[in-house]
Amino acid sequence: MAALLPANVPSIPFASLVNTGISKPGRYLGNERGVIPRDWDQAAVRWALTYPEVYEVGASNLGHIILYSILNAQPRQLCDRAYLPAPDLAARLRAVRAPLFAVESKRPLASFHILGFSLSYELGATNVLEMLDLAGIPLRSVQRGDLPLDHPDAPPLIFAGGQTATSNPEPYAPFFDFIALGDGEELLAEIGLVLEEAIGVGLTRRAVLEDLAEIPGVYVPCIGKRRVFRRTATPMPHYAMALVPNVETVHDRLTVEIRRGCTRGCRFCQPGMLTRPARDVDPKEVVEAVETGMIKTGYSDFSLLSLSCSDYLALPAVGVELRNRLQEHNVSLALPSQRIDRFDSNIAHILGGTKQGSLTFAPEAGTQRLRDIINKGLTDTDLIEGVRTAMQHGWRKLKLYFMIGLPGETDSDVHGIADTVEMLRTEMSDIGRLELNLTISNFTPKPHTPFQWHSVSSLEFQRRQKLLKQRFAQFRALKVNFTDVRLSAMEDFIGRGDQSVAPVIEAAWRAGAGMDAWFENTDRTYGAWIGAIEAAGLGGRYRALELGTWAELQALSPEQRQERCREPLPWDHIDSGVSKQWLQEDLERALMAQQLPDCSFESCSHCGVCGENLGHNVVVPALPIPPIAKPRKPPDEQVARLRVCFAKTAEMALLSHLDLVRIFDRALRRSRMPVSFSGGFHPLPRLQLALALPLGAEAHADWFDLSFCAEITAEKFLELLQPQLPPGLQLISAHGIAVHAPALSQSIVSASWRLNIEVQPGFECPEAEVWQGALGELLAAERLPLICKDRLGRLKEKDLKVYLLDLHWYQWKSTGVEIGLDSWVENSGRSLKPNQMLQLLEQRLATPLLLVHQIRESLNLAC
Repeated sequence: MAALLPANVPSIPFASLVNTGISKPGRYLGNERGVIPRDWDQAAVRWALTYPEVYEVGASNLGHIILYSILNAQPRQLCDRAYLPAPDLAARLRAVRAPLFAVESKRPLASFHILGFSLSYELGATNVLEMLDLAGIPLRSVQRGDLPLDHPDAPPLIFAGGQTATSNPEPYAPFFDFIALGDGEELLAEIGLVLEEAIGVGLTRRAVLEDLAEIPGVYVPCIGKRRVFRRTATPMPHYAMALVPNVETVHDRLTVEIRRGCTRGCRFCQPGMLTRPARDVDPKEVVEAVETGMIKTGYSDFSLLSLSCSDYLALPAVGVELRNRLQEHNVSLALPSQRIDRFDSNIAHILGGTKQGSLTFAPEAGTQRLRDIINKGLTDTDLIEGVRTAMQHGWRKLKLYFMIGLPGETDSDVHGIADTVEMLRTEMSDIGRLELNLTISNFTPKPHTPFQWHSVSSLEFQRRQKLLKQRFAQFRALKVNFTDVRLSAMEDFIGRGDQSVAPVIEAAWRAGAGMDAWFENTDRTYGAWIGAIEAAGLGGRYRALELGTWAELQALSPEQRQERCREPLPWDHIDSGVSKQWLQEDLERALMAQQLPDCSFESCSHCGVCGENLGHNVVVPALPIPPIAKPRKPPDEQVARLRVCFAKTAEMALLSHLDLVRIFDRALRRSRMPVSFSGGFHPLPRLQLALALPLGAEAHADWFDLSFCAEITAEKFLELLQPQLPPGLQLISAHGIAVHAPALSQSIVSASWRLNIEVQPGFECPEAEVWQGALGELLAAERLPLICKDRLGRLKEKDLKVYLLDLHWYQWKSTGVEIGLDSWVENSGRSLKPNQMLQLLEQRLATPLLLVHQIRESLNLAC
């Protein structure tokens, strides 16, 4: 790409990059609650955790937040964050030759000592390359020189962690200086100590990498393959509450880990093999972390996280205890993963709260034989009882996950998925109508699993999808989503590849393949990958994989399979703890449909994990379930009501109206004031904000009303709430009004605006007299017709004259003017908006204009 601004500049031109000209500018502000200013100059090691997904995904990733918190807790270490920019910001960065930046310090990524990427998906490496390119950092490790890390021209160390990087780092190895294998809580702190010493004595890049290679869990590709253990760590739930985003994220809730690792032994499941042993968190820690976290963050929902929450035997006791403690605060619990064979009335009771979320189960296969092959440990009776329990507790819509292409699968097993749907509906007919949402994914063999030697076929996937589509065409009240076969084939090709695949990843990225493109233009993106594969001379290998032999392993004799399994694999040097010999033996058990017990609760399967390096299973036994407190709805009495004047300025202007409502909601929860809630199934604080602001507009005197279930003075309210609000949201005053006084929207009579309008670049700015003449015409006109969209998006002509109360002249400058606008506001909220004023002026001046800055100076209320 073209030359960037120097990497050692203190910051980037943030205001000209992040503004209302791009989508969702609030995600780049780095002003979340919990961010603490760091002293750049005092930090011996400067980290940036760089998540290769958009902010809404990265900011809700628990591992990302935990590692960020741990690094910032280390002495003399500083950690900032960066995320994949959306295409509009990426284009703007390239257009002005500005480097990608960290969101808190606004400094270029190249000015940090070390950048850490989370790699959790096979095709996610293209996003890593996008971020490196935007940062002006060489894509490959060999291109980054050998300067000491503190040299102004030295690129940062680039490393990767995460499940995909741990399982098989080879396809991505040329892009990274080192790979952090396994859990990072302790590993990254150790890396930081080595870097601090290395930077202090001025070691060269190569010397630093040689030192890092001595740390258990660090793989340095340039030094060569050698056996490296993955690391394990004890879960630290209290680090999960570090940041509270101001914009809505994918998982917009407090998340607390209750169990790390899974020993169920599902033979297709890579996370289950790569996270052993199982480590339960002490129930007291979980309860304390959730209770403290809900107060500290102000979230309305929380989630307990594990690969299989139901295997945390203390879950019913912990869940009831939390529900008893938090039920007055209008919060809800979600469990992202649970086994249907453990789903009972106790778990059903603790789920939800004031709102009932979705419920998802994963039978994976449609027949008992195939579930035995994959060691799912699930029977039809378990399915029926679990679904019945869910329906008896109010769920009528369930999500089910299945896979096709599993080893040993036949057409009968594929039809078994449809048979399972029919069976469940028949069995539940006495309760009510069961609506199902199915996801049918294509099995992709993963490294470090018993099925890592399996072969799949794209043609067979397509045929089996067709079988299911024909069956499902007869079903009603059923939604089915199929994974794109081409996507699955590409995941497999990359995920089980070696370093020869790296040029494919780079070429695909250069051809425009990115994660977002899979969902926007699958054909074009697939074409980019195929073109990259052919250009790398690997087309034959890909076609062989895509055609597959499907049942090849079953056709071999045990001796032939042993010989096949002894062949070297690209990831053999990564020691996950699970021995390759055990995986081979478990493959044989799978082909004979033999099941293995869960070693957390039954006998050891001798997989090789437990020992000095990785530890042992830590299982908390089931605890007595406390008495279930009588349900109490959030207080809905209206005893007092305040009308509050506030200002929204500076960066807060880049947050939407919904973001603002969310910020106030969480601030009120943190303040613990006696707020009154609405009734119904989804109680909400009785908070009413006045007329919504356009994105990018500041407000100097806006209003909201808030009702309380107990008396509170205006002074006490201001004292409690202001500390909970971010900079840029300032409470100006508050006064009491009658509880049943007219709604705030009925009290607004007008809005006063101050507008900074400029002529678009390339056009001549009219003289002041011309501007003033145009304003005079607007005031004198009998009608002000303008084509506007109604609430349904239809174009209609509207006369805006009735809303125009007055216009004020402030100043003229060579690029535009500053004017004032007074607009009448209907009870419905309709008014003359600044962008409409811009269009009216453009009509009279015949000049394209820009609304550079807008301030709502006041919302004027009736006396």
